[in-house]
Amino acid sequence: MKNTIEILRKAALLGFFIAFMACSSDDGQDVSGESEELTANVAGVGAFSASKDFDTIAGTKISAGASNVVVVQGTDNSGKGFQLRITTYNGPGTYDLGPVNIANTATWIGGTAIGQQYSTAFQGTSGKITVTSDDNKRIEGTFEFVGKVNNTSSTVAVTNGKFKANFQ
Repeated sequence: MKNTIEILRKAALLGFFIAFMACSSDDGQDVSGESEELTANVAGVGAFSASKDFDTIAGTKISAGASNVVVVQGTDNSGKGFQLRITTYNGPGTYDLGPVNIANTATWIGGTAIGQQYSTAFQGTSGKITVTSDDNKRIEGTFEFVGKVNNTSSTVAVTNGKFKANFQ
């Protein structure tokens, strides 16, 4: 009986060890060995940078029938950030932004107050998102745009935007 209990104890310990080792180390951090980041120059603000190590970067791809949607967003610890949305996504390429193609938008979030979100969804805006790489695990590319606050003439120019994000 003592031998049976000892065997069961060792088997349970071994089972726990195997289960522990089989668990994924993905706790939302980048485990691919490649960094995730979103950077850009924002007129009147300066350089913006968010990286997975200290801030929030997320990439999402949703396929629904023949339609594909990709969203990449990144915020820093102060709450400032970007959201890039391509609802006409069909792989690497250049996607126009602005009121001509409202399905694709880019937004600079300069803060939490009303009037601090500059989007390409309004008249007087323009831009593009270029996806340079997508392997269904990670997306990379560049962006630039002029965003506007709704119902105002307030605009902001965003240049030299770059993103690298793992799909969630």
